[in-house]
Amino acid sequence: MSFERPTFRERVGVRLEAAFAGVLVDGYLRTLDLNGDERLLELGCGVGALTKRLARLLPNGRITAIDTSEYWAAVARRRLRRRGWVTVLTGDVRTLDLEPGAFDAALLHFVLHDIPASERPSVLATLAHLLMSGGTLYLREPTRPSHGMPTEEIREVLSAAGFEEIRGSETRSRLAGPMFDARFRRG
Repeated sequence: MSFERPTFRERVGVRLEAAFAGVLVDGYLRTLDLNGDERLLELGCGVGALTKRLARLLPNGRITAIDTSEYWAAVARRRLRRRGWVTVLTGDVRTLDLEPGAFDAALLHFVLHDIPASERPSVLATLAHLLMSGGTLYLREPTRPSHGMPTEEIREVLSAAGFEEIRGSETRSRLAGPMFDARFRRG
């Protein structure tokens, strides 16, 4: 997918995916056990479909959603404009002016495999730096060889960045195929 200049087909596909976001993620979001007042960092928010659903779970919290694509972030800003507790930023999390330890939790939902392998260690180290001590990283990642990354590789790169796995399981979705669903804690 072209993140900066998506084709017409990609734009339509993403919007269809967003229209069916509830079917795709509501069950997963209920497993996050959020209190409703967390300060959450979402990396790779795309059009903000998941962010919009997360906002319902955090009525007393704050969400900072980041995407590297100005095109997709602009769509997310429009979608989330009535939710004053949600901020959508464009850029690389490593270079944005964010306060260390400012977040209780972070979410990577089908994003890690899209980050070039050589950049994953520094992106994850930045996430660890932005999370408070003991903060939670929620991760859901496809594991298909054609689209995703192996579970062991995910575990290795997160461990190297200072995250401890709390729980993780390999699951399967009819729409998304095999995936790794995990929760990590910042040490």
